[in-house]
Amino acid sequence: MPSDGTVLVTGGSGFLGRHVVQALVARGLPVRALVRETSNVQSLRLPGVSLAFGDVSDIESLRPAFEGIDYVIHAAADTSGTEAGVRRVTIGGTRNIVELCCAGDVRKLVYISSCAVYGVADYAPGQMVDEGASLERFPERRGIYSWGKLEAEKLVTASMLQGKLCAVCLRPGTVYGRGGESFSPLIGFAVGPRSLFVIGNGDLVLPLIYVDNLVDAIIAAMESERSSGQIYNVVDSQQVDKRRYMDALVRKLNPRARVFYLPLNLVSTMVFLQERLSALLNREPVLTRYRLMSSQRPVRYDASKIGKQLGWRSAVSFDEAAAQIVASARREAGPANLVGLLSAL
Repeated sequence: MPSDGTVLVTGGSGFLGRHVVQALVARGLPVRALVRETSNVQSLRLPGVSLAFGDVSDIESLRPAFEGIDYVIHAAADTSGTEAGVRRVTIGGTRNIVELCCAGDVRKLVYISSCAVYGVADYAPGQMVDEGASLERFPERRGIYSWGKLEAEKLVTASMLQGKLCAVCLRPGTVYGRGGESFSPLIGFAVGPRSLFVIGNGDLVLPLIYVDNLVDAIIAAMESERSSGQIYNVVDSQQVDKRRYMDALVRKLNPRARVFYLPLNLVSTMVFLQERLSALLNREPVLTRYRLMSSQRPVRYDASKIGKQLGWRSAVSFDEAAAQIVASARREAGPANLVGLLSAL
């Protein structure tokens, strides 16, 4: 990639966006971070970084941000979790980004999709999921996030296939890292800051991707000519199950928390009863069995394609990543305040 190529990062103030911006700056590349007027941009005030204020759902606000841009890393997505937000930001925002990339002189778009686009409910236990695996047939049943990511990815791949756009799609697994969420719904749920409930007996292998490893994959995909028109799974090579993840990371972040492992059959029964009650009350269920079983299906994601084609590998091991996250949390919060780190769950 030419050293004078300027990179636009959408969602620049978000968890992934911040890490991408910082990594690009470390490589000496000029960066423009797209952020909202209300975003906290303190971490982005770095040499070589310019800020562009706009909203991906408002195409007119994006036009100035695209001036003189060579590469776009589209990491922005809805954070509200509502259908309206997903339609406006995840899907509508991606449509705007694709339109401006096609209309301008952008050399390549790197779109950050998700492994949540796969139709996991159709897979056999233990199946290895590569990029050719079937996609979600019932995204509306899977959840707003999966539906939005799948629809947005379709916009990117359609333009790729039509020859209108030079792009690459990355499908990361569960992203974790410094400053990010450590206890996700894939693992379980929390009741207050000190009661953590893990779904299953802890032996489910998680599709983890450490944020630094994902950033390496994003930059490799941006720089390599071979990545154009491709789709890549991005997951770490180590097999880390829930119990190991909880013991090595979550328990250390919140040592005073009580951890309970709930049998999957029990959780499924609870969800079924909750679905029936919601139907009687004419309300949307908080969780459905389809979503539950999709998230807990014991499948593995194959990331060998990006390794073979682009030479990417997950350079930071899980143990190293966990140590970095815990050390960072202690520096920021102080030992006495660690118990509050999961209070927002």
